[in-house]
Amino acid sequence: MGMGQILEGLKVSGKKAIVPYLVAGFPSLQESLQLLLQLQNRGATALEVGIPFSDPVADGPVIQKAHTLALQRGVTPGRILRALKELRSELRIPIILMTYYNPIFRLGEERFAREAKEAGVSGVIVPDLPPEEAHRWIKASRSQDIDTVFLVAPNTPEERVRKIARVTTGFLYYLSLKGVTGSRIRDLQEVRERVEGIKRIVDLPVYVGFGIKEPWEVEEIAKGADGIIVGSSLLYALQEGGSGAMVELFERLHAPLKALCLKR
Repeated sequence: MGMGQILEGLKVSGKKAIVPYLVAGFPSLQESLQLLLQLQNRGATALEVGIPFSDPVADGPVIQKAHTLALQRGVTPGRILRALKELRSELRIPIILMTYYNPIFRLGEERFAREAKEAGVSGVIVPDLPPEEAHRWIKASRSQDIDTVFLVAPNTPEERVRKIARVTTGFLYYLSLKGVTGSRIRDLQEVRERVEGIKRIVDLPVYVGFGIKEPWEVEEIAKGADGIIVGSSLLYALQEGGSGAMVELFERLHAPLKALCLKR
């Protein structure tokens, strides 16, 4: 079953998804892979794996630091894909790569898509690739049955939301703020209302990410969204307190979603 079918099934059943984000290679490649397994065992719906890049323009200081340290350790897209391939038999949930376009371009769209598929990747997020310039990647990814997730910002006009939704597969990624990852969400009610508006005009599951730090934020946003993506807060916990602190925070952020499901 593909990622899109799994996530659509959750949406239909009313279950809320949670997708934690890690940077492959931070604190080390092996430790990041073990964290994937731990988060899977703690109930993650899918796992978003960031490929380190030298200029992660959509990311704030916490994720930028993780990218830098991973690159200093010599982590490359090829090493990450090979490592995921070796781990494939232990992963039971979808793997979503988050990569800037340059690593795809350098390896070549067709080769990147083929090697990602061989590694067990179900979907790819490319934050600096607009749909208008994504034709080659979309063709390559679809030939390998890999979903491509595009992003919608708070100020994206309705007609463009529809246009983006037509090329997005898997889910639509709504940015809860106009800043970089790790920024503070200023108005949760506005986020919720915006997500509910988007869901009225698109059929895809809508997931919200950027800036989610507290369980009460998860609970409020999940009343409208189909899923939550958490990254900077988890990586900060990992940087400050190690893997135990990160997993503990994930469980606290996941708890409101489980509670929402029980109320249905």
